Amino acid sequence: MSIAILSPEFKLMLSCCRVIPGNKELKQREEAFSKSIDGEVFWVLVLRHRVFPIVWFNLQQDARLPISLKEKLKQYSENNQRLALQSLLIQHRMQKVFEEQGFKGFFLKGVKLSELYYGDPALRHVTDLDFWVEERGIRSITEWLYNEGYVSEPDFRQLNTGHFNFIKRIDHDLQFITDKSGLPNVIELHWKLRGPLGGFNLTPDRPMNEVDSFLYLCAHGTEHGWFRLKWLFDLPQIMDRVVFDWVQVRERALMLDCLDHLEITMMVLESILNEPIPEVIKGYLHPSKYAFQIRYIHEAIASSSVFNDNDANRLAYFRYMHSLSRKRINWALFLKYLTSHNDWKLLPLPPSLFFLYFPLRPFLILWRRIFEKH
Repeated sequence: MSIAILSPEFKLMLSCCRVIPGNKELKQREEAFSKSIDGEVFWVLVLRHRVFPIVWFNLQQDARLPISLKEKLKQYSENNQRLALQSLLIQHRMQKVFEEQGFKGFFLKGVKLSELYYGDPALRHVTDLDFWVEERGIRSITEWLYNEGYVSEPDFRQLNTGHFNFIKRIDHDLQFITDKSGLPNVIELHWKLRGPLGGFNLTPDRPMNEVDSFLYLCAHGTEHGWFRLKWLFDLPQIMDRVVFDWVQVRERALMLDCLDHLEITMMVLESILNEPIPEVIKGYLHPSKYAFQIRYIHEAIASSSVFNDNDANRLAYFRYMHSLSRKRINWALFLKYLTSHNDWKLLPLPPSLFFLYFPLRPFLILWRRIFEKH
């Protein structure tokens, strides 16, 4: 395991993984404070993993934490409270749109998860607002978001049927962004719960139950390499509040084709947070099967870099993603890199000629590189 994960600063952060710490976390906290804690290193870790609200909740009364560090934790956490309220408000308004227009939709992760399992909507870091909507509601809710001041990239209003059908095939969401005061900066509209890898093949018709929600979080975190501990910290909160029948959880994972996501998640929880793997899952688990994925995840968690910030990281992530793919040749993964909305803006083609974007890709990239510099 990486030396970074074994540092006292990292261990102190991990000791804050629960809203209600147990003896294990309190012991780890004491061990971390018995070493010399570098406040700046600790702050960088907390920011990098986006866990400052729950860290502040755990450590605000601890006199061993430097005052300057406490001030930063407090400031960021209070700002997070404001963002959580904004997110709750727009969720309430969007829910009314779903009901008034008669299509199905519900929210994923975010403040709803924090309310249910942390006991406070602001104890989980707020970034974007994710929601799923059935396909027939996409255009209606998109227009509502544009009227509220959001724009999508690519611009949904500029997409023809060829563009949109391609996006639906290779991806599972569309991102909307605003800088308008009082609104969440980013909203992600999902028409599928997961991306092109396969796994977690739930087609919902209502908000997910506790088992499906847990498995969704396992699939989401695993596909992202558990790059942020914010996602991993969700799981102890849920397991502390929900008495799972792990036989049922495993059977449901098999049904939804996400057993590997569940098993990898349990191995990460054990290695990072020292959470015991339920015997029902451990009895069938073959750790060597996931050696490559666990190694990548540990490196991703320990990394100080921004996600996919260079070619080497992007290549490593692509290899990791491909290792999780249900298909040896996953065209959805490859096609994602063979055209882009920048190509579509540069050369608008009718839906019937969409296929020409693939052979034209190198020339369109070259054209942009030459002329965008001038």
